[in-house]
Amino acid sequence: MRGKRIFTVLLSFLLIGLWGSAGWTAEAFPTKPISIVVPFAAGGAVDVTIRIIAQEAEKDLGQKILVINKPGAGAAEGQGFVARATPDGYTLLAITSSVVTNTLTKKVDFTVDSFAPIVLYCFDPEVMFVSAASPFKSLEDLIAAGKKEPVTHATPGHSTSHHIASLIMENKFGMKFKFIHTKGATEQIPMIAGGHVQCGLAAYGEARSMVDQGKVRVVGVMSEDRDPRIPNIPTFKEKGYPINYGAWRGIAGPKGLSTEVINRLSKAFNAALDNKEVKEKFAKAEYPLMSKGPKEFEAYIKADYESIKQILSLLQK
Repeated sequence: MRGKRIFTVLLSFLLIGLWGSAGWTAEAFPTKPISIVVPFAAGGAVDVTIRIIAQEAEKDLGQKILVINKPGAGAAEGQGFVARATPDGYTLLAITSSVVTNTLTKKVDFTVDSFAPIVLYCFDPEVMFVSAASPFKSLEDLIAAGKKEPVTHATPGHSTSHHIASLIMENKFGMKFKFIHTKGATEQIPMIAGGHVQCGLAAYGEARSMVDQGKVRVVGVMSEDRDPRIPNIPTFKEKGYPINYGAWRGIAGPKGLSTEVINRLSKAFNAALDNKEVKEKFAKAEYPLMSKGPKEFEAYIKADYESIKQILSLLQK
């Protein structure tokens, strides 16, 4: 009888221990530093914005967030790295619209479904830049030149949203670009400013300092209405070239992340985005801030995938 009671007590402790362990794991996440892989070189819009968010979110999470730059193959190298990572919440991706274009235009070992969306934090319309010394004073000048002969165009990588936007321009306006693909905005923008290429599409925040220094000129914005950051610059639509297109930025993990981990990360990142200092840093750096949770973000990615898939099918005709 005494042995039976001892067995019962031990079994109870074992069950409580197992339950407590499972509950503790979900509740205590994270228990070690988290890495966010930026699939572009340091200094670009994705790198800058992720570091702003990470610095604030790690206060909530109670662990360091390490930002790791892994550029290559137009962001596909870093994206593939995270897609193959263990889905435990400790390896995340600074996910951008390039994950859509990469899966549609390249041989990669991942799809848009290889990732678990956590938060969408930014949408940035495409902006066309030329060197301040360029003979192109307007969007019309640039497009007219591209109809006569290919205009050299720097991108932050093959199949990035900036590259796709320029392909749409070629298709819609009967012009041609000669592309120079780089590893990111930190290479792309200086090429434009130095006159090594004639133009380039990028996010405004990536080239803002060069604009302020008078080294590059903005000639058009791919948005429905004028961008409040540069209200004196006309939209493509105003000039008779109807294109609304841009880059989105968010954070995701590999497919298979538990709901508990996704919710914990989403809570921390959204709290960071709502922080006054974070908002001020985004505004100062000229990056439009937004916030969509996991389900909204997942639907957003799927809609973008179908849209770009349709655009690419038209370009191939």
